[in-house]
Amino acid sequence: MKKYYYIHTFGCKVNQYESQLISEKFENDGFERTEVINNANIVIINSCTVTKKADKKCINFLKKILNLQIKQKIILTGCLAKNKTFDISNISTNIEVIKNKSLLFNKKKQIISSFYKHSRAFLKIQDGCCNFCSYCIIPYIRNVSWSKEENEVILEIIKLVKLGYLEIVLTGINIGKYQGGLSYLIGKIVKIPFNFRIRISSIELTEIDDKLIDIIKSNTDKICNHLHIPLQSGSDEILKNMNRKYSIKIFEKKINKIINSLQDVTLTTDVITGFPGETYKNHKETCSFIKLIPFSKIHIFRYSDRKYTKASNLIHKIHENEIKDRSNDLFKINLIKKKIFIKENIGKIKKAIKLKSNEALTDNYIKTKVDNNKKYNNCFFEIKITEDSKI
Repeated sequence: MKKYYYIHTFGCKVNQYESQLISEKFENDGFERTEVINNANIVIINSCTVTKKADKKCINFLKKILNLQIKQKIILTGCLAKNKTFDISNISTNIEVIKNKSLLFNKKKQIISSFYKHSRAFLKIQDGCCNFCSYCIIPYIRNVSWSKEENEVILEIIKLVKLGYLEIVLTGINIGKYQGGLSYLIGKIVKIPFNFRIRISSIELTEIDDKLIDIIKSNTDKICNHLHIPLQSGSDEILKNMNRKYSIKIFEKKINKIINSLQDVTLTTDVITGFPGETYKNHKETCSFIKLIPFSKIHIFRYSDRKYTKASNLIHKIHENEIKDRSNDLFKINLIKKKIFIKENIGKIKKAIKLKSNEALTDNYIKTKVDNNKKYNNCFFEIKITEDSKI
């Protein structure tokens, strides 16, 4: 008799990668994956707790499952399962909580063989963070530093490329802290003699050194010309209170070096609005600084209070309505930034891969519609950027 598992993933690329590890473990144990929850013998929830909104999504999903009155075994794992402020017994005593997610992985090695329903493969090379930004709960949840062995990274990329994945996204909780050096690892990756490219996921400004810039510049055929560099605030006062390790002057100087070194580089970023004590003046400083830097896209996050973090103990919390208004200001700037970026790229020919959504994804992170033609499958192709493209 066949056994089935159902898995639902919340959160970041690292979580998505780890869900693939979990899936392959269950399949090696004789299970088959199902997308119909009532057909599953085991239901696995891989959770996220980075914000209150993330908590709410996970908890609501758990309640939805319980309302179905299913008899299957339910497992909760992931970051919410490790959050000390969350008590699963308040929802149900019938849910098994596995705080150590690695117990669900196969053996000790974290290597995947495929990436379910994805056109690109995410590859986790690092875990753990000790930056302790004052707003962030992740260093309390993922506090064990880990880096994948270089030879395992190489073998995993080769395996995924042979399966047809043309783009590999290197990811981690703090990818720039890869033991041995991210630049060194990428220098090894670009020597792999296959036709593929890598994309570097979110990386801190302080982890971008001259070596990394030079490697990207010298290997545009293998490394996407795109960097996602979190800013978080354009106010020195708020950056200090956030325990970020740079000033806006340092940030601008490094960005200018990147722009001058990497022609047509795409820069995306994260910004948090409504941090405790953020005055309207601080907010306007952030808006002005964002306008100054040639970001093509801004991911905007409303401050979310996380218990045990230093920011949760700060006074002068910003009212939710004010945070909403400030985020709207940033959304307007973001919309203009995206339009300018696309306009600057209209007519350019870019190397792209086809996504499952029948869109082409360029190396500089632009999505353009393509027809559902098999000639685009499993190969790189050139595409012209049009005015209906997006980022």
